[in-house]
Amino acid sequence: MSEDSCQNIVLVTADSLRADHCGFVNHNSDLTPTMDTLANEGVSYTQAIAPGPRTPSSVPVLSTGEFMSNDDEWTMHDWEHRQQRIGHHMNRFVHISERLRQRGYQTAAFTANPWTTRETNFDAGFDEFFEISADSEDVSSDYLSDSLLFKIANAGFDVLPIDVFGWNSKKEWFSQWTGYFDLISEQLKQLEEPFFLWIFILDSHQPYISPRKYRKESSAWQMYYSILRYWQGKTSDGELPEHAKMMITQAYRDAVRSVDGFVKKLEEEINQFDPVLVFTSDHGEALGEHGNFGHEQTLYDENLRVPFFIHNVSSSINVESQFPLKLLPNLLTDIGDSVDFDPHSYTQPVTVSKVEDNHKNAVRTNQWKLIRNENTDRLYNLDSDPEELVDVSSEYRHVTSILGDVLTRHEATQIEKDRIEKTLGVMDSEGIL
Repeated sequence: MSEDSCQNIVLVTADSLRADHCGFVNHNSDLTPTMDTLANEGVSYTQAIAPGPRTPSSVPVLSTGEFMSNDDEWTMHDWEHRQQRIGHHMNRFVHISERLRQRGYQTAAFTANPWTTRETNFDAGFDEFFEISADSEDVSSDYLSDSLLFKIANAGFDVLPIDVFGWNSKKEWFSQWTGYFDLISEQLKQLEEPFFLWIFILDSHQPYISPRKYRKESSAWQMYYSILRYWQGKTSDGELPEHAKMMITQAYRDAVRSVDGFVKKLEEEINQFDPVLVFTSDHGEALGEHGNFGHEQTLYDENLRVPFFIHNVSSSINVESQFPLKLLPNLLTDIGDSVDFDPHSYTQPVTVSKVEDNHKNAVRTNQWKLIRNENTDRLYNLDSDPEELVDVSSEYRHVTSILGDVLTRHEATQIEKDRIEKTLGVMDSEGIL
């Protein structure tokens, strides 16, 4: 490939991966040696911030560069309506895949996340789109995992007259990259250059199921025991026992090791194509902080701060300024346009994040975090209180006021965008446009 032509681009998204479990962000972590090497050779962002704490509030935004509009006609208990809302958002805006395909890229995707499917219009812009799920028409559910125990359980539960433990709705969360990596390898051989390949893996998502090769802290029984305690094991006071917390944390750490194993295997596979490799997560994961496990509708850093690095670009630097994942489409488009890559041009002093229903918002700088829940503002000093335990809004009223104004203006801008879109929609339906 000549220097003047577009570089191939591979984007990897690892679900629920915390930044502080990656060594290139937290030097005390030894879980990600492959990612650390690639990040240190390229551009790494130690303050990459997700637009939301869960896939539905994050991935639609980082795919389009736009936040989702307000919609008061749905609830968090209505899965179908939540999908429709995401699908509407993905129809409103141009995706990363569409931007790159317009620039001559062949585009392909492998996604194991049930929120990023054809039902939510994530296939738009992709020439080849593969859903790795329990009921996928693209890939048999046999590819969800190469674990013998999984295959036995799946075959056994499928013949039962009732859905034990809700297995049919849960089994796709047991996805392991080792089950479908050969499919990715085969697709790579068929792609025409330049290509954009997006791979969304679930291995660091609860229930933290890892192949034996990557389990250093959890035995098989401990790993599966932690799943049961996670789902159904709280005591009468709503807490998990300490030994269960420890096992869940150990299983998660092993899952992070498995993600690093995927990156190593993938890097070896794509090396012949000399691509730009971009790695990130859609959001983080709580491991007992603020009384939470997983990714609830909270806006603390354990759920918002994610790993992010770019390998095989002209720069090699560690950027400590904030990078909002909302700018990912701009970054990838510039790489696709062969624009001289300036890592600092994608940083912002202030970032905004939201929960799925937009009822909780956060604005963050490198030092401060303001979380707004309805009409209540809480301020945290991230320098002196990185765990976000002490509300200092009354002590630093000036900071609270300034960051509160940022959120107010952001919310007003979103309302205006929604109003304009609705007006244009009415005009279009009446034949005015």
